[in-house]
Amino acid sequence: MTEEAYIGSPDNPKTAGIVCYLTFIGWLIAYFALYGDPKTAFSAYHLRQTLLLHIITAIINIIIRFGLPANTLSLIISTVTGILLFILWLTGVIHAANGRMRPIPLIGIPAQKIFSGI
Repeated sequence: MTEEAYIGSPDNPKTAGIVCYLTFIGWLIAYFALYGDPKTAFSAYHLRQTLLLHIITAIINIIIRFGLPANTLSLIISTVTGILLFILWLTGVIHAANGRMRPIPLIGIPAQKIFSGI
């Protein structure tokens, strides 16, 4: 089997690690379709991190959308928050693509504790 075929195969833990970062739908696909038998520590590690990242992103989006008045301050808050979330997301994607199990800053370690059952 060539290296290209191995990287793209569904039984490669790196595939699940990368797909779960795409969207919440990607997380569901990675969990139900790619995180099969045998379950790997690498896939579980990134699934736990992205689950917390997706939850935090959804909560922040709801707060920004419905909880803040439409003014300059809310625009600044939403821009800074969006940039921070993008940096966290990008860090996780890079770690998963490189085959590393490193925590996303700020949320990686709590995610491992909160979702230890995954």
